[in-house]
Amino acid sequence: MDTGAGPGGQLTTGAFARTTGLSAKALRLYDSSGLLVPAQVDPHSGYRYYAPAQVDRARRIALLRQANMPLARIRVLLEASDAEAALLLGQWWAEQEDETSQRAGLVAYLRDALLERPGPTFPVQSRHAQERTLATVTARVTQHALVETIIGLRLRLREHLQHTGAIHGEEHWVLYHGVVTPDGDGPIEVCVPYEGTAAPSREVVLRVEPARQEAFVELTAAQCRYPPILHAYAAVEQWVGQHGQPDGPPREIYPVAWDDRPGAGTVAEIVRPYR
Repeated sequence: MDTGAGPGGQLTTGAFARTTGLSAKALRLYDSSGLLVPAQVDPHSGYRYYAPAQVDRARRIALLRQANMPLARIRVLLEASDAEAALLLGQWWAEQEDETSQRAGLVAYLRDALLERPGPTFPVQSRHAQERTLATVTARVTQHALVETIIGLRLRLREHLQHTGAIHGEEHWVLYHGVVTPDGDGPIEVCVPYEGTAAPSREVVLRVEPARQEAFVELTAAQCRYPPILHAYAAVEQWVGQHGQPDGPPREIYPVAWDDRPGAGTVAEIVRPYR
């Protein structure tokens, strides 16, 4: 029978579980992950004992897990000061709200498609794009890390070009060579157009994007979210299907620095080369 008493006033696993509301299975998981290690383990019996001072940490873990925070994020939060932890918690929750908003947009888009409801319209334009020299990096990435990866690779490309003396502006592209979803990892190709002389590296590829015809839709920052951006992609693909054949992967072109202020104008283009 588990009386709850351990050596030196410590709590047995059963007593600690009853006090904190954590199951024995959860305690084993947090022990193996290093998140909540017992204060003492009997070398002969293998029984685990917890210190009363660990109760608050365990309860905080339980609450964070109820909020569905991953163990890795919980570990970082618990190692921070209270003020830093509050900031980290707010940042994480903002990410959850953004992801929830994106999922809601996807569901709304699919419901409209199933019920054949008309969505927002986007005027599709056509142009002849000149040949461009590009510095590029290709990576496989799932949807969760897409934005962070694009920002990191764009920064790496700009630093590489600056180091070699090439000239570049704010413009960058993202080519989708495969579908990016929570389960699909692309690949994507992040590109920075440049002029002058540059050198490749083990990671950075220099190539020429040939002159081409392309259909495109201009977007504001507010339209670069779900579901508007899905309607923009659909409009471009429909236009290309009516006027020719796709001649290259779909891409997002960001011609200027990101500006989400009201009235800022175009910050991105959904583009599809065609012939």
